[in-house]
Amino acid sequence: MNATGNNTYVIPFHHRATVASILIALAVIGICGNGLVIVSVIVTKKLRTVTNILVVNLAFADLATCLIQPFLSLGLLSNAGRYPLHEVVCSAVAGAMFTCICCSASTLFAIAVLRWYVITRSVHGHQGIHTPRKIVLLVMIIWIYSLTFTVLPTVLGAKALGYSRYYSSCLLVDSNPFYIYSQGSSLVIVFILIVLFYILILRHVLRHNRQIRNVIGVVDGGRSFTTDDCPNATSSVSREGRPLKIKGINKMEIEITKNLFIVVCVIEICFLIHSVNLIIPGQSIATLYSYMILLTNSVVNPIIYGLKHPNFQEAFKSILCRRQLEHDVKT
Repeated sequence: MNATGNNTYVIPFHHRATVASILIALAVIGICGNGLVIVSVIVTKKLRTVTNILVVNLAFADLATCLIQPFLSLGLLSNAGRYPLHEVVCSAVAGAMFTCICCSASTLFAIAVLRWYVITRSVHGHQGIHTPRKIVLLVMIIWIYSLTFTVLPTVLGAKALGYSRYYSSCLLVDSNPFYIYSQGSSLVIVFILIVLFYILILRHVLRHNRQIRNVIGVVDGGRSFTTDDCPNATSSVSREGRPLKIKGINKMEIEITKNLFIVVCVIEICFLIHSVNLIIPGQSIATLYSYMILLTNSVVNPIIYGLKHPNFQEAFKSILCRRQLEHDVKT
């Protein structure tokens, strides 16, 4: 470790330069990718679904995170022992960063609950909580909660946001150790709950498929069971002549859930590494790298959508090809 003129130990410059370079690269990728996700949902009719309201909110939080990352890099690349800009800017950057991270985690939890509700209740159309107005209200609540989660502990003196001389970045400074441990623990609990909801979804789908196989096995005469008759509801006749009705699960809903689960798995790795590091007491270079891994979550969503989601693939190609065509026409 190096020491400044004030005998304050700081992380060596080559570690900080490495992290700063990666954050700048991630910022460029994330701004383009998340911006593309938001534009795709706006201009593509097939993507204007209730679930995608939360997906856009997640993309917006990630986009804001990427826009903030260059300001973090300024501090990492500084050897002056202070933030290059005003201290208030650094505090605002740290506050905005933690608010966006909290918003991302809360949105992922809301998506998991909504997916569970849609799949297990076989919800179609605008029923129950699955309405645009209620989801928009939920988005507002998520942002209010995220802002409160960041600001309230600062007001109560549990933490302070500003420039950390040790990490040469805008982070928590002079924080209550109990708050840091509770923050790491709360993130772990949230993601355990998210996984639990996806396990419940998997359990429901497996049980549903088993019911269909049982129905097919008891069909004898009458109208035979076929999945082509109706994609969302199926019926058949049992040996006793009693109609058997099973609510179907929309295949597209299952594919959407699979893609979102992949997103959650990747992001959980990013969050859990940093959360475990928060629980471990003391300062270390590992904390800086775990923070970098945490910020990596802001770029994974557009990549996974582009690789796995057919509707987003189509929208991405349409937008990018249109821009390329317009560029060729102008030249």
